[in-house]
Amino acid sequence: MHELAPRALAQSTKGSLVVLSHAIERAFDVDVDGRAVPGLVIALFERREYFDVEAARYGALASAGHLVLVAFAGSTQGLPAGVHGVMLPVGSPEARDWSLVMVRGSFAGALVAHDLRDLAVGELTLEASRLFAARWTFHRARALQMGRDLLERLGDLVPPGPLAAAQDLLEAAGALPVSGVEIQLAALADELISSVEAAHGRATRLRVDLEASQALAERDQLTGLHNRRFLERYLGQDERPVDFLTLLVDVDDLKHANDTYGHLAGDAVLRTVASVLNECSRSGDVIVRWGGDEFVLLVPDLGAQASLRVGERLARAVSAARPAPPWDHLRLSVSIAVSETHRTPLPLDRLDETLAAIKRSGKGHAALAPSVPGAPAH
Repeated sequence: MHELAPRALAQSTKGSLVVLSHAIERAFDVDVDGRAVPGLVIALFERREYFDVEAARYGALASAGHLVLVAFAGSTQGLPAGVHGVMLPVGSPEARDWSLVMVRGSFAGALVAHDLRDLAVGELTLEASRLFAARWTFHRARALQMGRDLLERLGDLVPPGPLAAAQDLLEAAGALPVSGVEIQLAALADELISSVEAAHGRATRLRVDLEASQALAERDQLTGLHNRRFLERYLGQDERPVDFLTLLVDVDDLKHANDTYGHLAGDAVLRTVASVLNECSRSGDVIVRWGGDEFVLLVPDLGAQASLRVGERLARAVSAARPAPPWDHLRLSVSIAVSETHRTPLPLDRLDETLAAIKRSGKGHAALAPSVPGAPAH
């Protein structure tokens, strides 16, 4: 008899394993010649919360006459009727793994996954990006052996009654004759899931490349800050704050530095200002090189007077900084217009008017933009 060895899934993400687990569960649901054939489910979760997501489904399997064993770190109180819980010690290797064995008549499928404590690049969430080393099979003899190995790993934690019943079901399934159709179907399932895995890998690589390209396109090459393209996308997101402060920062006399000392000096000034803005920012602040000699900052709304203090603090920090040699003789100064912003688009007209007023009054400080265009700045 030809046997198919368990297939290895090297560094599979949790998202991929969820898809594979659901495929095994759907195959388990298929009727066996129209008869009510009792089945065995052995599921190893990391924590009780993960099991709770599937609790109703496992309860339905138990009420349909299947033997259901679930193992996880956490209380086994309040499990659905008929589901036998195994409480794993917190911190044990089993409490970090995730496995599934399902046996029903001549059908058997198994997935045994070991947590690698690593993350995949490009996944959308931290939980989905976790990596596992996994083995899986739809070949009955191999799946039954993986079920025996899993019961052995759980050892004395399984109550004697359910343990004996699970072992009996595994042995009964192993005694059934193996048909050529079963082997062909197992091979077909292997091929299908391998194709899905390959497609998922290609999609993941494409997403990583796309995100890298987007990140590069949304960065200012000179300063390393976000650029206008990023800001436009950020302002279109629903999760951004509704109320925030907009600070328009203008580097004073940049043209003079470029004309007198050359554009390398001007670049050094811009990089230094960007560095100061970055160092003075807090988590959640958005800093953007708007273009030319201007930067835009979006920070949480602190109220009018506190907002003005933020602008003055940034202006003083820039004045105290110096570019790297040989441009460290240059004196830096920025003018900052501050506006409370309650919606988009940004109040750029009012901010520009305020910057012009600051320039006329001596540069190098911050002022609050008026609430309506044309009113005097504060």
